[in-house]
Amino acid sequence: MYYDAPTGFIETFAGGSAVRSAKPRARSRRTSAIVLCVVLTASAGAAAACSSSTSTASASAAMPAHGALEQHQLRIGIPKGEIGALPIYTGVDKGYFKDQGIDVTIDDSYKSYQDALQGLNDGKVDLVYDDYVHAILAQSNGAFRLQLVAEGYTAGDGSVQLLSKVTGMKNAQEIKNVFGAAGGFLVPTSGTNDTNDAYTVPTIMLMTSLPDLANSFRIKQANSAAHLKSMVPTDLAVKLTGSADANLAAVIPEPYYSYATNNNKLVGLMDLTRGATQAMPMGGYFAKQDFAVEKTNLFKAFTGALNQAKNSTSQRATAMTEMQAHYGTMANSTVAASISFGTFPTTVNVDRVDRVLTLMQGLDLAPYFNIDTMMPPDALRSRTGS
Repeated sequence: MYYDAPTGFIETFAGGSAVRSAKPRARSRRTSAIVLCVVLTASAGAAAACSSSTSTASASAAMPAHGALEQHQLRIGIPKGEIGALPIYTGVDKGYFKDQGIDVTIDDSYKSYQDALQGLNDGKVDLVYDDYVHAILAQSNGAFRLQLVAEGYTAGDGSVQLLSKVTGMKNAQEIKNVFGAAGGFLVPTSGTNDTNDAYTVPTIMLMTSLPDLANSFRIKQANSAAHLKSMVPTDLAVKLTGSADANLAAVIPEPYYSYATNNNKLVGLMDLTRGATQAMPMGGYFAKQDFAVEKTNLFKAFTGALNQAKNSTSQRATAMTEMQAHYGTMANSTVAASISFGTFPTTVNVDRVDRVLTLMQGLDLAPYFNIDTMMPPDALRSRTGS
């Protein structure tokens, strides 16, 4: 309601429309003053109420969207050099976890996915970043009972490559020579040293992509030992450049790819982020199932802060800064500037992760396995219309 003193009209607002009511000008100044006083008093009250409501809303928005945390400490294990876990560093550096009441400590000394997972099993950490293939194998064979708490990383274009030394041959011919050599394809290991379990997402990307080049270039579990040689990612480029064997090629993901190409004379034979393996899900954050069920508020708070960190890390400038701060010589300014970053999903999507299992089954690497057994209750399941 608004009183127009000069014209003698009172406007009332109903349903967003203004309705004017004429008042006789014969009214005394005293009457007008009384009406104006009432209107102003009401307006002040409304403004105060509005201000109070806004303050309350702001306070609510600042409060974590979860109940009381079951614990405030969260120990996270990360394989050294894992690019998918980059937002964890962002979240700590920018205080996102602190804002949610969580004191995060990071152990990034693990040399492999298996070492990190063993640290989880031994109670040294509460949460680990793990490669999806390795986690699925660990879950499907009953070695661990894991729950995916949050998706971690999806490969970007050109972020996983098949490299070799300069040979002067055409790429297709060099790949054919490597395929015919014993253990010619060097692949990043999960750290198990078990030929039945030494697979990672980059390895699956290679095995899936080779038949696109020629139908005869087919690697499945039954013949993988003859073609694949696994080693820790930091050794892949060193092995390529240090060996006299020309029939070697290595599957190298970021950030090792940019580091290798900036420091060694290597050439790309095949981009493994195309076709069936484009935008490939790479890994995520896993906890023991019992722990995840018991600490629901903790993980709601964690994923909320992690999503803030993911959004921030999606800005290239932030990603480069965090890489240089936490990845040592592997991410000097030149390397960081050339890295092909992927994306950091802020939801858990069953169909997305199921892509990994589908490729594994096509390569005879996994039997029937219900991917839902390792998914959180609030995961997106488009297959069921949710």
